[in-house]
Amino acid sequence: MGKIEEQAQNQNHKRQQEQVELAENSDGDRDRIAGVISVGSTGSAPHSGQGTPDGALSALWEVLAEQEPVPEFDLYVNRPAPPLLVVLTGPSGVGKDVTLTRMHELGMPFHYVVTVTTRERRPGEIDGVHYFFVTKQEFEEMLNKGQLLEHANVYGNYYGIPKSQVVEPLKRGEDVIMKPDVQGAKTIKQIEPDAVFIFLAPPSMHELALRLYYRKTEDPQELAMRLKIARQEMQALSDFDYVVVNHRDRLDDTVKAIQAIIKAEKCRVHPRRLRLLEDA
Repeated sequence: MGKIEEQAQNQNHKRQQEQVELAENSDGDRDRIAGVISVGSTGSAPHSGQGTPDGALSALWEVLAEQEPVPEFDLYVNRPAPPLLVVLTGPSGVGKDVTLTRMHELGMPFHYVVTVTTRERRPGEIDGVHYFFVTKQEFEEMLNKGQLLEHANVYGNYYGIPKSQVVEPLKRGEDVIMKPDVQGAKTIKQIEPDAVFIFLAPPSMHELALRLYYRKTEDPQELAMRLKIARQEMQALSDFDYVVVNHRDRLDDTVKAIQAIIKAEKCRVHPRRLRLLEDA
C-alpha cells in the first residue's frame, strides 16, 4: 500500500469513528432519528408505545451492522482530495501577477510557483518572490541540466518553470499554481494534460491596450507587438478548461471565480491524475 493510500485509509477510519461517536453521544441526534423511524406509513407523529428513542436507535445500528459496508464512502466520499496543478494563463497585461498576489493575500492555500526569467527586474519586483532573475548563461545551464519543466522565449526574454517548484509540493500533497504565458501553457498541457487550465481574459482588446499603456513598461513599438501577439493568444482560448474575465477594479470577483473552479475540481467523482506524480 502506498503512502497516499495509507494516509487516506487512516483518515477515513478516523472520520468514521468520529461519526459513530457523535451519533452515540448526541441526545438530539437520537431523538431526531428515532422520530423519523417511529413515524409510520400513515405519517403520524411518534407516540408512547412505539419505542423509546434509545431503543429505536439501537435497532437502527443493528440493521446497519447486518449490512455490507458501502465502499463508495472510502472510494469517493471520505477520501482526501488529491492535489491540483493549476495553470493560470492569459495575454500580457491581463493581470496574472496581480491576481496571484491577491490570492496569496487572501490566504488561498497554494504553492505559488516562482518562474525563472532573464528579463530585467521591474520596479517593486523581488528576486525569489515575483521571479528568479538569472543571466542567460545561468538559464542555459538550468536548461542543459534538465531542471526546467517548460521554457519559452517571450518578447526576446527567456522564461522557465523549475521542476522542483512543481513536483516537490505536489508530492507533499499541496495544490500548485503557476502563471506561464499562453505559449508555455500549451507546452505544459502536452506534458501534464490533467492539470487545470484557466485562461484569464480581458473584457475587450481595447481594455487590454489601456492596461498595457498605463503600465508604462514598454515603448510604443513593443506595445504594438504585444497587442498583436495578444490577439493571437486570444484565439487559443478554446484550448483551455475555463475562462475567467478579469474586469477593471473587480479583482476580488476574479479571485472568487478561480476559487469556485478549484472547489468544483475538488468535488470531482473521478479526480484528475497527474503524470508528474505518477512518474515521481
